[in-house]
Amino acid sequence: APLLVLTVVFGPRGASSQVDYASLRQLADTADLKRHVEFFASRGSRVVGYPGARESALYIQQQFSEVGLHDIEVHTYDVSVPVEKGGEMRVAGFEPIALYGLWPNLVHTSTLPDGGIDAPLIYIGSGELSEMNGMQVDGAVALMDFNSGDNWLNAAHLGARGIIFLEPESTVYLEGERKFLTMPLDVPRFWIDADVGEQLRRALATGDQQPVAHLEYRMDWERESAWNIMGRIPGHDPLLKKDVIVLESYYDAMSVVPGL
Repeated sequence: APLLVLTVVFGPRGASSQVDYASLRQLADTADLKRHVEFFASRGSRVVGYPGARESALYIQQQFSEVGLHDIEVHTYDVSVPVEKGGEMRVAGFEPIALYGLWPNLVHTSTLPDGGIDAPLIYIGSGELSEMNGMQVDGAVALMDFNSGDNWLNAAHLGARGIIFLEPESTVYLEGERKFLTMPLDVPRFWIDADVGEQLRRALATGDQQPVAHLEYRMDWERESAWNIMGRIPGHDPLLKKDVIVLESYYDAMSVVPGL
Protein backbone atom coordinates (compact mmCIF):
# COMPACT_ATOMS: atom_id res chain seq x y z
CA ALA A 1 0.00 0.00 0.00
CA PRO A 2 1.17 3.58 -0.58
CA LEU A 3 3.15 5.19 2.18
CA LEU A 4 4.01 8.62 3.40
CA VAL A 5 7.43 8.58 5.02
CA LEU A 6 9.30 11.09 7.15
CA THR A 7 13.01 10.45 7.57
CA VAL A 8 14.13 12.20 10.73
CA VAL A 9 17.78 12.47 11.74
CA PHE A 10 18.76 13.18 15.31
CA GLY A 11 19.23 16.68 16.67
CA PRO A 12 21.09 17.63 19.86
CA ARG A 13 21.23 15.03 22.60
CA GLY A 14 19.44 15.68 25.85
CA ALA A 15 18.87 12.34 27.51
CA SER A 16 18.54 13.88 30.96
CA SER A 17 16.26 16.76 29.96
CA GLN A 18 12.58 16.84 30.88
CA VAL A 19 9.94 16.63 28.16
CA ASP A 20 7.97 19.88 27.83
CA TYR A 21 4.57 18.45 26.91
CA ALA A 22 2.91 21.87 26.88
CA SER A 23 5.28 23.00 24.12
CA LEU A 24 4.83 19.76 22.21
CA ARG A 25 1.05 20.24 22.22
CA GLN A 26 1.51 23.58 20.54
CA LEU A 27 3.20 21.84 17.60
CA ALA A 28 0.04 19.84 16.84
CA ASP A 29 -2.51 22.50 16.05
CA THR A 30 -6.01 21.08 16.55
CA ALA A 31 -7.51 23.11 13.72
CA ASP A 32 -4.82 21.87 11.32
CA LEU A 33 -5.38 18.25 12.33
CA LYS A 34 -9.14 18.67 11.83
CA ARG A 35 -8.55 20.21 8.40
CA HIS A 36 -6.33 17.30 7.31
CA VAL A 37 -8.74 14.65 8.57
CA GLU A 38 -11.68 16.36 6.86
CA PHE A 39 -9.78 16.47 3.57
CA PHE A 40 -8.99 12.74 3.59
CA ALA A 41 -12.50 11.84 4.76
CA SER A 42 -14.04 13.83 1.90
CA ARG A 43 -12.18 12.03 -0.92
CA GLY A 44 -14.59 9.14 -1.29
CA SER A 45 -12.77 5.86 -1.89
CA ARG A 46 -9.03 5.99 -1.20
CA VAL A 47 -8.44 2.47 -2.54
CA VAL A 48 -5.48 2.51 -4.93
CA GLY A 49 -6.72 3.21 -8.45
CA TYR A 50 -9.58 5.47 -7.35
CA PRO A 51 -9.42 9.27 -7.54
CA GLY A 52 -9.28 9.69 -3.76
CA ALA A 53 -5.93 7.89 -3.52
CA ARG A 54 -4.34 10.15 -6.12
CA GLU A 55 -5.82 13.30 -4.58
CA SER A 56 -4.51 12.24 -1.17
CA ALA A 57 -1.01 11.67 -2.55
CA LEU A 58 -0.95 15.12 -4.15
CA TYR A 59 -2.23 16.69 -0.93
CA ILE A 60 0.51 15.06 1.15
CA GLN A 61 3.18 16.15 -1.31
CA GLN A 62 1.85 19.71 -1.13
CA GLN A 63 1.76 19.67 2.68
CA PHE A 64 5.32 18.31 2.89
CA SER A 65 6.43 21.19 0.69
CA GLU A 66 4.51 23.82 2.68
CA VAL A 67 6.06 22.76 6.01
CA GLY A 68 9.51 22.91 4.45
CA LEU A 69 10.61 19.29 4.41
CA HIS A 70 13.88 18.60 2.56
CA ASP A 71 14.50 16.31 -0.41
CA ILE A 72 10.86 15.42 -1.08
CA GLU A 73 10.72 12.32 -3.29
CA VAL A 74 7.78 10.57 -4.95
CA HIS A 75 8.22 6.89 -5.77
CA THR A 76 5.71 5.64 -8.38
CA TYR A 77 4.84 1.97 -8.87
CA ASP A 78 1.97 -0.10 -10.31
CA VAL A 79 -0.63 -2.14 -8.43
CA SER A 80 -3.36 -4.48 -9.74
CA VAL A 81 -6.68 -3.35 -8.29
CA PRO A 82 -10.40 -4.08 -8.88
CA VAL A 83 -11.90 -0.97 -10.48
CA GLU A 84 -15.62 -0.26 -10.25
CA LYS A 85 -17.28 0.21 -13.66
CA GLY A 86 -20.80 0.61 -12.34
CA GLY A 87 -24.08 -1.23 -12.42
CA GLU A 88 -27.70 -1.11 -11.40
CA MET A 89 -30.69 -3.19 -10.41
CA ARG A 90 -34.17 -2.67 -11.80
CA VAL A 91 -37.24 -3.79 -9.87
CA ALA A 92 -40.84 -2.96 -10.80
CA GLY A 93 -42.07 0.02 -8.79
CA PHE A 94 -38.58 1.38 -8.07
CA GLU A 95 -36.21 3.76 -9.79
CA PRO A 96 -32.96 2.09 -10.98
CA ILE A 97 -30.89 1.19 -7.90
CA ALA A 98 -27.11 1.69 -7.99
CA LEU A 99 -25.09 -1.45 -7.29
CA TYR A 100 -21.58 -1.36 -5.81
CA GLY A 101 -19.47 -4.48 -6.05
CA LEU A 102 -17.74 -6.00 -3.05
CA TRP A 103 -14.07 -6.93 -2.96
CA PRO A 104 -13.42 -9.89 -5.31
CA ASN A 105 -13.23 -13.49 -4.18
CA LEU A 106 -9.48 -13.84 -4.80
CA VAL A 107 -9.44 -12.82 -8.51
CA HIS A 108 -13.15 -13.33 -9.24
CA THR A 109 -15.01 -10.01 -9.31
CA SER A 110 -18.79 -9.59 -9.14
CA THR A 111 -18.98 -8.84 -12.88
CA LEU A 112 -22.22 -10.17 -14.40
CA PRO A 113 -22.64 -11.57 -17.94
CA ASP A 114 -23.23 -9.12 -20.80
CA GLY A 115 -26.89 -8.19 -20.75
CA GLY A 116 -27.12 -8.85 -17.01
CA ILE A 117 -29.26 -11.42 -15.21
CA ASP A 118 -32.93 -11.69 -14.30
CA ALA A 119 -33.85 -13.48 -11.08
CA PRO A 120 -36.47 -13.52 -8.33
CA LEU A 121 -35.59 -11.23 -5.42
CA ILE A 122 -35.92 -12.56 -1.87
CA TYR A 123 -35.07 -11.16 1.58
CA ILE A 124 -33.22 -13.59 3.87
CA GLY A 125 -32.49 -11.39 6.90
CA SER A 126 -29.17 -12.34 8.48
CA GLY A 127 -28.87 -15.44 6.27
CA GLU A 128 -29.32 -18.09 8.95
CA LEU A 129 -30.56 -21.37 7.47
CA SER A 130 -33.67 -21.17 9.66
CA GLU A 131 -34.59 -17.83 8.08
CA MET A 132 -34.55 -19.40 4.61
CA ASN A 133 -36.76 -22.33 5.57
CA GLY A 134 -39.44 -22.73 2.90
CA MET A 135 -37.89 -20.16 0.54
CA GLN A 136 -36.89 -20.86 -3.05
CA VAL A 137 -33.28 -19.72 -2.76
CA ASP A 138 -31.95 -21.65 -5.75
CA GLY A 139 -31.81 -19.28 -8.73
CA ALA A 140 -32.80 -16.21 -6.69
CA VAL A 141 -30.94 -13.03 -5.79
CA ALA A 142 -30.82 -12.78 -2.00
CA LEU A 143 -31.20 -9.43 -0.24
CA MET A 144 -29.67 -9.61 3.25
CA ASP A 145 -28.29 -7.63 6.18
CA PHE A 146 -24.62 -6.70 5.94
CA ASN A 147 -23.90 -7.38 9.61
CA SER A 148 -24.34 -11.12 9.19
CA GLY A 149 -20.81 -12.55 9.31
CA ASP A 150 -20.22 -15.04 6.50
CA ASN A 151 -23.82 -16.30 6.38
CA TRP A 152 -23.98 -15.25 2.72
CA LEU A 153 -22.26 -18.58 2.10
CA ASN A 154 -25.45 -20.32 3.28
CA ALA A 155 -27.37 -18.69 0.43
CA ALA A 156 -24.56 -19.52 -1.98
CA HIS A 157 -24.64 -23.18 -0.97
CA LEU A 158 -28.40 -23.19 -1.60
CA GLY A 159 -27.90 -21.89 -5.15
CA ALA A 160 -28.43 -18.12 -4.92
CA ARG A 161 -27.32 -16.36 -8.13
CA GLY A 162 -26.18 -13.27 -6.24
CA ILE A 163 -26.13 -11.53 -2.88
CA ILE A 164 -27.15 -7.93 -2.21
CA PHE A 165 -26.16 -6.46 1.15
CA LEU A 166 -28.12 -3.67 2.81
CA GLU A 167 -25.97 -0.78 4.00
CA PRO A 168 -25.95 -0.95 7.84
CA GLU A 169 -26.17 1.95 10.26
CA SER A 170 -22.69 0.98 11.49
CA THR A 171 -20.34 -1.95 11.13
CA VAL A 172 -16.88 -3.23 12.06
CA TYR A 173 -13.78 -4.32 10.15
CA LEU A 174 -14.38 -8.03 10.79
CA GLU A 175 -17.81 -7.87 9.10
CA GLY A 176 -16.19 -6.55 5.92
CA GLU A 177 -13.42 -9.12 6.05
CA ARG A 178 -15.97 -11.97 6.08
CA LYS A 179 -17.69 -10.85 2.89
CA PHE A 180 -15.03 -12.14 0.49
CA LEU A 181 -12.93 -15.29 0.16
CA THR A 182 -9.36 -16.20 -0.73
CA MET A 183 -10.72 -18.60 -3.36
CA PRO A 184 -12.35 -17.60 -6.70
CA LEU A 185 -15.95 -18.50 -5.82
CA ASP A 186 -18.31 -17.23 -8.52
CA VAL A 187 -20.96 -15.57 -6.33
CA PRO A 188 -21.59 -11.91 -7.24
CA ARG A 189 -21.97 -9.73 -4.11
CA PHE A 190 -23.23 -6.15 -4.04
CA TRP A 191 -23.96 -3.26 -1.66
CA ILE A 192 -26.94 -0.91 -1.94
CA ASP A 193 -27.87 2.31 -0.18
CA ALA A 194 -29.64 1.98 3.17
CA ASP A 195 -32.76 4.00 2.31
CA VAL A 196 -33.67 2.20 -0.90
CA GLY A 197 -32.62 -1.08 0.68
CA GLU A 198 -35.08 -0.60 3.51
CA GLN A 199 -37.84 0.20 1.01
CA LEU A 200 -37.05 -3.01 -0.86
CA ARG A 201 -37.00 -5.04 2.33
CA ARG A 202 -40.43 -3.74 3.35
CA ALA A 203 -41.87 -4.40 -0.09
CA LEU A 204 -40.59 -7.98 -0.01
CA ALA A 205 -41.93 -8.52 3.52
CA THR A 206 -45.44 -7.29 2.71
CA GLY A 207 -45.86 -8.27 -0.94
CA ASP A 208 -47.76 -11.36 -2.02
CA GLN A 209 -45.66 -11.85 -5.15
CA GLN A 210 -41.94 -12.37 -5.57
CA PRO A 211 -40.61 -9.57 -7.80
CA VAL A 212 -38.09 -10.29 -10.54
CA ALA A 213 -34.97 -8.14 -10.49
CA HIS A 214 -32.76 -7.29 -13.46
CA LEU A 215 -29.09 -6.74 -12.52
CA GLU A 216 -26.22 -5.41 -14.62
CA TYR A 217 -22.73 -4.83 -13.23
CA ARG A 218 -19.03 -4.77 -14.13
CA MET A 219 -15.75 -4.56 -12.20
CA ASP A 220 -12.36 -5.02 -13.92
CA TRP A 221 -8.85 -5.71 -12.66
CA GLU A 222 -6.58 -2.91 -13.85
CA ARG A 223 -2.97 -1.81 -13.37
CA GLU A 224 -3.02 1.55 -11.61
CA SER A 225 -0.35 3.84 -10.23
CA ALA A 226 0.41 4.24 -6.53
CA TRP A 227 2.87 6.57 -4.84
CA ASN A 228 5.21 6.57 -1.87
CA ILE A 229 5.93 10.12 -0.73
CA MET A 230 9.13 10.73 1.22
CA GLY A 231 10.43 13.86 2.93
CA ARG A 232 13.40 14.52 5.21
CA ILE A 233 14.04 16.62 8.30
CA PRO A 234 17.82 17.08 8.55
CA GLY A 235 19.59 16.90 11.89
CA HIS A 236 22.56 18.91 13.06
CA ASP A 237 24.13 17.00 15.95
CA PRO A 238 27.68 16.18 14.72
CA LEU A 239 27.66 12.69 16.25
CA LEU A 240 24.10 11.62 15.43
CA LYS A 241 23.14 13.47 12.25
CA LYS A 242 23.83 10.43 10.06
CA ASP A 243 21.51 8.24 12.15
CA VAL A 244 17.93 7.97 10.97
CA ILE A 245 14.44 7.64 12.44
CA VAL A 246 11.70 6.67 9.97
CA LEU A 247 8.10 7.73 10.63
CA GLU A 248 5.75 5.84 8.29
CA SER A 249 2.03 5.70 7.67
CA TYR A 250 -0.43 4.49 5.02
CA TYR A 251 -2.62 7.14 3.41
CA ASP A 252 -4.71 4.89 1.16
CA ALA A 253 -7.59 2.80 2.50
CA MET A 254 -8.85 -0.75 2.07
CA SER A 255 -12.60 -1.01 1.57
CA VAL A 256 -14.79 -4.09 1.28
CA VAL A 257 -16.71 -1.94 -1.24
CA PRO A 258 -13.83 -0.50 -3.31
CA GLY A 259 -15.93 2.19 -4.97
CA LEU A 260 -17.11 3.65 -1.64
